[in-house]
Amino acid sequence: MMNHRSFFLISLLPFATECGLQTPLDQPGSNPAVTAGTGGVVGQGGVGGVPDTFSGAAGASSISAGGSGGFNTAWPQSVTVDTCDQYTTVPVGSYAVETNFWNQGSCPGTQCMAINDETGAFTVTKFPNCGNTVASYPNVLYGCSFGTCSPGSVLPKPVSSLSTVTSSWAFSVGGISSDQYDVAYDIWFCPDDTCGFGGFSNGAELMIWLDYQNVSGWQQHVGTASLDGHTWDVWVAPQGSSGNGWTYLAYMIQGPMVTSVTNLDLVAFFKDAASRGYIKNSWYLYAIQAGDELRTGGLPYDNYSFSVSVQ
Repeated sequence: MMNHRSFFLISLLPFATECGLQTPLDQPGSNPAVTAGTGGVVGQGGVGGVPDTFSGAAGASSISAGGSGGFNTAWPQSVTVDTCDQYTTVPVGSYAVETNFWNQGSCPGTQCMAINDETGAFTVTKFPNCGNTVASYPNVLYGCSFGTCSPGSVLPKPVSSLSTVTSSWAFSVGGISSDQYDVAYDIWFCPDDTCGFGGFSNGAELMIWLDYQNVSGWQQHVGTASLDGHTWDVWVAPQGSSGNGWTYLAYMIQGPMVTSVTNLDLVAFFKDAASRGYIKNSWYLYAIQAGDELRTGGLPYDNYSFSVSVQ
């Protein structure tokens, strides 16, 4: 349920990614708060988890140049990009971290982030209270979304050509029980390979909500889906403006919420959406994003790591 615009690009020397199509946004090391494991969706503190190559939070005290904090001191020195800009994009390997305070007009105020330019981990440290209005989507981008492209991505690719698309992601959300937010994938499809800055006219936006609080689905509930070991409520709504609209589709996990996934099978969601008539095999997968739809509270939000494998 996003409208993305990114105007400022900070050009930094990105971390060299692995060869091939799997391009992890992390560096060797370990995070004692996350347990190694394989496959499926796992909850915070549960058995399994994300690979031990995932790094840690992007708090300024732990990732400033030359500091150690929660990061392996053998890594190259990193730079913390501290920004309160509405639109800033920081490239990291084959990915890009976006501040993306896209709805600031409906929620005046300041959003501040600390971004590690070596690992891509980031922390949202400041954000105004916006009631139940989605105002921002700080995220990591792989692919091309509304004219912003991550470097070296293999996307866009025809949906019909995709054999496997998997993703691993780890994050944490602070705040109190009355806060309102959802942490979700935002995945974009275009009817052809010409979608650019103008958006995804006649295409689709598929969100996968992993962790949310005091918010609900939007417009039409069209049933449930059993995917990757969990049950998901499926919601659909028209999105965008007249002449430039797309279908919004959300898969909302039924509790308990999770704060990490390992090799989540995204193709399973694509096939379910296609079976419901919301995307077509002739379309193109354009972008996979992972971030937090900020409303009120839920800070600090720490995005520890994110990776995508497309084959």
